[in-house]
Amino acid sequence: MIVNCPQCKKPMSSVAPLCPKCGFARGDVTEEQLTEFQRRKLRDRIYHLKMTSYFAISLLLAACGWYWWESSDFSRPPSAVPIILVALGTVGYLVTRVLLFRAKKALRKLR
Repeated sequence: MIVNCPQCKKPMSSVAPLCPKCGFARGDVTEEQLTEFQRRKLRDRIYHLKMTSYFAISLLLAACGWYWWESSDFSRPPSAVPIILVALGTVGYLVTRVLLFRAKKALRKLR
């Protein structure tokens, strides 16, 4: 039977000891179940950070291409938009990689 989690109000199984979304313990939870939940959450975070990293790289490459396309004849300087996008892509990629490094380190500690 599906019930709503008392903590986050998301649907969950009535026999599940932990909410799969927020980790709320509905009954007796072993240390192993709690650790597995934390591992699963970290793996999900790592996956999402990797996808964000790929998006930042794509933005960076697209902005570099845009910059090259606008300045290919070198008669006039390119607009500021590709330069801003290169900066945003670079900063986004670097921040994402730092967060990814930390998440992987936390996952290694749980093993």
